[in-house]
Amino acid sequence: MSNLIFSAFGAQNYVFSSHNTTKMQSGLKYFLIVFLIIVLQPTVKGQNIYTQSREQAMQYMQTAELNKRRGMLNEAFLDYTNAIAIDPNYAEAYMKRALLLQQMGRYTESMKDHNKAIDLNPYSEVYYDKRARLKIYQTDYQEAISDLNKALELSPYDQYLVDIRSIALMEDNQYEKVLDDLNFLLELNPLDTISLLKRAIIYSKQNAYDLAKADLDSALVLAPNSELVYDVQGLFYLTINEVENAIASFERAIDLNPAFPMAYYNLSVAQKKLGRIDESLSNLNIAISLNQDFPNAYFNRAVTHKMFGNEESALADYNKAIAIKSDFTEALLNRGFTKSMLGRYAESITDYDRAVESNPDNPNVYNLRGNVNAFFGKYQDALEDYNKALELNPNFAEALYNRGITKILGYQGIDGCKDLEKSLSMGNERAREKILYFCSGAK
Repeated sequence: MSNLIFSAFGAQNYVFSSHNTTKMQSGLKYFLIVFLIIVLQPTVKGQNIYTQSREQAMQYMQTAELNKRRGMLNEAFLDYTNAIAIDPNYAEAYMKRALLLQQMGRYTESMKDHNKAIDLNPYSEVYYDKRARLKIYQTDYQEAISDLNKALELSPYDQYLVDIRSIALMEDNQYEKVLDDLNFLLELNPLDTISLLKRAIIYSKQNAYDLAKADLDSALVLAPNSELVYDVQGLFYLTINEVENAIASFERAIDLNPAFPMAYYNLSVAQKKLGRIDESLSNLNIAISLNQDFPNAYFNRAVTHKMFGNEESALADYNKAIAIKSDFTEALLNRGFTKSMLGRYAESITDYDRAVESNPDNPNVYNLRGNVNAFFGKYQDALEDYNKALELNPNFAEALYNRGITKILGYQGIDGCKDLEKSLSMGNERAREKILYFCSGAK
């Protein structure tokens, strides 16, 4: 995520003129204005009331901050909790504890504290922003966007908030709205290189390659020695399948910053496309040495190990990827498959279960779990998975094919053949051979 420098428009100062009025009228008008400001001022429960309880709570808050800086997170947690116990209406205490819990990886508890802080103080754009960032981390992009919209209602010209919203919108594939935000930022600051690069990425996703190239060229003029510009340029070349140009761009990014792990990772992807597997693996190793919390790099290295038949090394890298990102669906699925190939069925099905929990609306996940269940002879469980996949996507030809084969293996031949025939009608040619073999040559 980019971190743009915070900038906000100053509030306009309105001057009240009292020409042709008496001093009494002027005084009355002033009184009414002040009265209206007080009456219409949104109330925030107990946030600016410095009682003895609040003062005691603030002392615990100070101690908590010191403990946090020293790395004593459990002690800091207890201090924040004591502050809340003394002053249950102290929104900032909930927010600070929420951020600490997030740092400790206790995301469910963190979200509860975020929610409580906003309940107590619903007029803080900072609170909505912080909750939105947790939601982005949890891939709950639509809810993050909702929080950022509320934050922007409170602070309409906050460029930082617009930038964060553009990231959430990008992750949620709302590309037109992303462009609206990026265009707004670029109108405010035409020299905003990061927004130009993000807009180039969106244009590439929309196949508007000329527009993407124009933004990249502008970014290069503004920042000719930026490794990030060359890295995004490399991604652009990969998108249009100019792999050699992509490699040149990634190598230029590395020349500019030899400690840039993302460039090594992207270079490895490009090299793998050209079959340069040894070089690709070498650059993955460098990317991981520079950033040991890089789940995608571990995942790609695991896939490469698998290509060479090194199942145990692949398994070790899948473990590392999942340890960093517990809901990494592709890693869970691949680890589950690897375990099943090693005969560790009970462990493998646990990974598939976790993948389903992380993606309950993804038909592919149910289809893949069904395949594992069918492979180990658990036909009823497999059929339930295929049924769920087809409930989510009735035109899923692969799931129909798999369900058909599973029904036939479970002695439901007639129904199985119907599934195979329907799968064939959807264009799945693999079904033709099985129909000829299992279904007396029908179709």
